Amino acid sequence: MGNNFSKQPDTNRERSSSLLSRVSLKKWSKLHAPSDTPGVSGGNSVRKRYSSQYSKFSFNKKHVHNNSLSDRSSFEISCPPENNIATMNESTEFQESINLVGQLEALLKDPNRFSSHHRAIALLTHQVSTALDGSSLINQLQDLIQEPQKFSRYDKEITMLTRRASTIFENPFQTYHRIAYSSLPLVIGRIAQDSGIFKALVASKDEAFDVASLAEITGLQQSTLEVFLEYMAAQHMIDDVGDFLYRANNVTLNLLKPITIYGLPVFNDLFLPIINHLGVSVNDRYGRSAHNLAFNTSLDLTSWLEKNPQFERELDELNRHQWDLVPSWHSVVDFQEEFAGDSDDRSFVFVDVGGGTGDQCIVLLDRFPGLKGYVILQDKPEILHKSQVPDRILKVPYNFFSDQPIHGAYVYYFRRVLSKNIDETVIQILKAQVPAMRKESFLLIDDKVLPDMKLTVTTSMLNLLELNILMFACFNVFERRQSQWLRLLDEAGYEVAQIHPYSDLHDCIIVAKVKFRSVMQRLDMVDQGDI
Repeated sequence: MGNNFSKQPDTNRERSSSLLSRVSLKKWSKLHAPSDTPGVSGGNSVRKRYSSQYSKFSFNKKHVHNNSLSDRSSFEISCPPENNIATMNESTEFQESINLVGQLEALLKDPNRFSSHHRAIALLTHQVSTALDGSSLINQLQDLIQEPQKFSRYDKEITMLTRRASTIFENPFQTYHRIAYSSLPLVIGRIAQDSGIFKALVASKDEAFDVASLAEITGLQQSTLEVFLEYMAAQHMIDDVGDFLYRANNVTLNLLKPITIYGLPVFNDLFLPIINHLGVSVNDRYGRSAHNLAFNTSLDLTSWLEKNPQFERELDELNRHQWDLVPSWHSVVDFQEEFAGDSDDRSFVFVDVGGGTGDQCIVLLDRFPGLKGYVILQDKPEILHKSQVPDRILKVPYNFFSDQPIHGAYVYYFRRVLSKNIDETVIQILKAQVPAMRKESFLLIDDKVLPDMKLTVTTSMLNLLELNILMFACFNVFERRQSQWLRLLDEAGYEVAQIHPYSDLHDCIIVAKVKFRSVMQRLDMVDQGDI
């Protein structure tokens, strides 16, 4: 099986000789700081084998799109000569710091020893004191606001530190206000979006508007608009340039991007009511989700959206634009080389199970226009009816709880389908694919894979935690950790070959194959006999 598993486009990759339980975490250190990764240290240890639960997995090196400081560090130290120089510099700087501290302590204990240089020492210590006091920090923060590009190398670290610093001096009243009024930016932002405030400010370039002019443009009452504009400026959605004059800033521009144009209404109208019922749902004796309680329905969110097309359309647009801002899984996997190198015109080369409107089928063909074989989009008939895809893509109605009708395909692909279901349902869906798969077929799961270890909270990690809570509110399930995915796939009759992370939000491609086919067939026969 090992020889048939994968065609490798890169001979420099590291792969273990055994197919069973090989996970290729392509530059996992590019997603996590070295100190957060078991068995991986700094320096040139990027490709060491993990200890603990990762000890039996091998690792490949391939670029993952992530711009964090830790990412750059791990990339820069991959060259031994540079690494040696960096290590020497760090060691020298550390030793110099120790020497400086020692000399200052000696100065305090016996100032007479340094009396011949007392004027120079007094001047230098004053300058050091000034550099380390609060006014210097304030000046640096003001510099950051005026020229953010100067600090872009440390953007993620600065974001987290300033977020923490903004709460460090809070009193109880301020903490209450920050949390209790946390939904106001969403609501006021939605009003500003609908009334055209953001569009008017951005269209004027650097020109500032007074309240009366914006009231005339938007149709809002001047007294109401005056308060709203002050609040938006306080939340840095717009800039207050004095005398009740306002103009656009970088946040205003962000609020006119597609993700926010669709995202604010979806969150305000759909997700905010759901989140507001989260506290009730966690203690619900019937196990209803926050979505069930918010909209008084027994339907799951996916089924409910099909009956409420206005929400479904907006959510589809939001999801499409969200994915546009995330790196593609094709950045870490060469589909044609690894999975379909010997396909021909009669092959079923790619089956997108539950693929919605076919976005991933289109992306695949755009990426590999010469790909041979049939590309198949599967979903419910009513969803396929709405999809607009090229003739090259075949639409096949399919309920993924039934046996897969397309036999012998090269790849069966699931994108953000399984994560919305409980474990038992996931196993049922995966087992339904087994009879159709041949020895050389691959299962690709495109989903969040959270690491098993505790990670340091970064901006991306905070975003992921927020998404995870929203997932629970909507579907009563959480995103799964790596060990949970491995367990589910094992129970469904698959062995995991590789896991390829491709974003700092832990989006991954899980590559799996059917194991012990004859055993699985016997198990399925026993299950049917029991029924």
